[in-house]
Parts: sequence; structure tokens; C-alpha cells
Amino acid sequence: MIKKISTLLLSLCLIVSLYSCGGNEESSSETPSSIPHSSVIESSTKVEDDGPYVYEGTLTVSPYHIYNEDGTEFLVQENMFDAIRKAGENSKSSNKMYVEDATGLKIFQRQSQSKYWCYDGLHYVGTMSSSEALAWGKTRARAYIVDGKGTGYVFLGAKYYEGSDMSNDIPLELNAGAYNYMFSKAGVMTGGNEWINGYGYMECYCRLSEATYTPTQDDGTWNAYIFINGAGGTTSDLGMIGVIRDGKVVWALVRNCSYSSHINSGDSFNVLGWTPITTMEYDSEKGVYCGADDLFFQCWQTVNGWILKITNLRTNEVFTLNEYHEGMFSGKQQYFRFLLAASYCPVVQNVWNARCGASLRNVLFDNIYIARYNPSDTYDESTFEEFYPGSETMIYGFSQGTDCSSMVYGTYETDGTYASGNSYKAGDKFVSYSCYYDGGGHYYDSVK
Repeated sequence: MIKKISTLLLSLCLIVSLYSCGGNEESSSETPSSIPHSSVIESSTKVEDDGPYVYEGTLTVSPYHIYNEDGTEFLVQENMFDAIRKAGENSKSSNKMYVEDATGLKIFQRQSQSKYWCYDGLHYVGTMSSSEALAWGKTRARAYIVDGKGTGYVFLGAKYYEGSDMSNDIPLELNAGAYNYMFSKAGVMTGGNEWINGYGYMECYCRLSEATYTPTQDDGTWNAYIFINGAGGTTSDLGMIGVIRDGKVVWALVRNCSYSSHINSGDSFNVLGWTPITTMEYDSEKGVYCGADDLFFQCWQTVNGWILKITNLRTNEVFTLNEYHEGMFSGKQQYFRFLLAASYCPVVQNVWNARCGASLRNVLFDNIYIARYNPSDTYDESTFEEFYPGSETMIYGFSQGTDCSSMVYGTYETDGTYASGNSYKAGDKFVSYSCYYDGGGHYYDSVK
């Protein structure tokens, strides 16, 4: 393994708790018959959560009929979200289309954009004014709120990780589907208008051997991502994109940088070739893609840009992403902060399909450390701080759209082995991210 820093010798305290954020559908009509899950997580025995989720409203029933305003049928959809989107896209002020489920329940009709339609999972709740709807949504982890014209979501339920600072509004990306984000704290401003003591280095193991992937079953395009985001005025996502190519899931380098040269040239987002960092094969018995290698992530952020190195722990191949922009931060020490993320994003940017069937479950991270910025860009274990939910280094974290995303974290009670053959020790901490659009929840919900 190529490492710029020494091997970690830090030991972790034994904690025998496991925590979950997000959850599974309680209705059998929304839950698949079986969900593959990890023997690693099953070895942890205690869960602290909010208990079973009780939905508001009326459970809708497929199929969903789209009608013209005059009552003639326009289209039939098996999926509630597709039906709402199609009605919104095809309505006009002169033809306010509406949607009914199989029982005749009207669940959407074009109206004033500021009059919102509210849903709790697949349960129809009703229409509300914008202020009423947003207040209601904050009380419902699995809420979807659609504007009156059906042009997009205006609110999605979210669940915040233990220790999150909620003193300021936290921006959510409503068009990006369901995802899990965990943000570090940043540096502080001095009297000289310079930021100091931000974080300049991050490393973690991504135990992708534990993850499973299923493709979308609709006609849209969905991309899975695992990445670190660095920020100091300019921001960049640095990591991997996962898509099916030639019959397997290929994980390849990707970046999405907001530096002005990329913005001006329109190439902020770029897949850096399709050389596989690791792949997943289809397992017909489990009905999922799986079998990826474990990976080691290292990310440096400097005054001139970022470096990301991903080491495949089976092959020892190193994949490097150098996002270099000299003088990017005008020579100032920055407020550097990091974000650890996993997501499965729709390319459709309006009412995306929350039941498209896609999933990326159990993206498991351990040995997550960050270190304060050092102008020499060198770091060792003496500078490392743990970065987990509830740690002093986290400012906030959340599962966005928790009808379709969840996070589990905790510590292992006993020594064990990942699917890759790599080992973990009792007391090791982990974080597991999942995104799913099949109504099934996190794989762990099926074994609680």
C-alpha cells in the first residue's frame, strides 16, 4: 500500500452500541420479500432508534391514472411518482391534469404553484399552503412535498445524525435524490480576515466488499457516487461513480469541481476515464451486484487544490485524482472542511422516482480520520482526529429523503472478517450508508 503517512496504531474503545438513522417501510405493499444483508452488521446486537414509523394519510394503491381536466384518461402509470411527474409535465393552465390511484383517490392536480401536495411515503396526506406544508414536513422523516404545478419537490424528509449543530438552516439538495452526508467542522476567521485551523487531510477505509447494488427499473438514468468533498471557498467532489458497463458495475474516478475555470468551460463534472478502481458482479442467487474490493481513501486539500488517492486493497493499485489550480485560494489559509458522502442520484431533476428500484446498500466506512491543515501538506497519526456521528469533529450530518436513505453506525463487539477477507477488531467503529428506491429500507432493518 502506498501511504504518505504512517500506519495507524491508535486503538479504539469498546462500545457495544449500534445506531440507525432512517428506516424501512412498514407497509407490506412497499417492502420486498427479502433484502440481502451483511453478516458483519448482524454481529452487532443493539439498536437505538425511534421505533416503528407510523405513517399519516391514506396508503395509495397502484395503478395511478392520469386524467385530463375534462375527465378523459391521458395515461396510466404503475408508479405514484412517475404519475405525478407526467401530470405536471403535460398540464397547462388550460388543462389542469389530475392523478387518481386505483381506488379513485385524487392525489394530485395542477393548481397554484404555492399550494403544495403532501405525501408520507406512499401515503397521501393532502394539500396545504406553503407555510403549513413546510411546517408539517419537518415533523415527518419520510415526507415528500410537491409544488402545485408538479414541477419538483419543495421539501423532503431528513434525519440528522447525533451531535448535529442545528442552530442554522442546513441546505438540502432536493433534486439529488436520497443521500447521506456527514460534514466536518471548519476553520475559524481571525481578525486579519484569514481562516485558520481547518482540516487539510482525511483518510478512511471503504469496505465496498460489504455493499450491494441494484440498477434502476425505470427508463431514467441514475448514478451511484461515493466521495469526499473538500471546501475552502471553492468546493470539489472527489471520488467514484458507479454505473453498469459491459454487464458489471464499474467504479471509476469522478470529480465535480466548482473552480471558475470549470464553471466557465462547462466541465465541472467529469468522469476521469472508465478504468475500473473495482467492479461488482451480478449474483443471481442474491439478485444484486456485489463482490467489490475494499478501498483506502486519502484526500489532501491545499491552497492550490486537492489530491485524492484511492488504493485497491486487493491489487494494491493506486488511483490518483489531482485537482490542481495554482493560487486557487489567493494564498490565504482557508476554512477547510470535509464531507463524507454516498448517494444514488437521478439525472431527472424534478419529481424523481422514489420507487425506481435502484439501490446502493451498506457502503461501509471504518478508520475515518481527519487532521488539521498543515502548510507542508504532511500528516501523521499524532494529528489525527476521529470523524464519526457525534464526534467533536462533525458539525452536522444527515440522511436526505429518509424514505429512501439511512445511516447505521456503531462499534463491533467482537473481532471479525469482511467479505473481502480483511479483518476488523472488537471496538472498531464504522459508519454504513444506504440509498434505496425500492421501498425496502436499509438492509439492517430486516434483521432488527
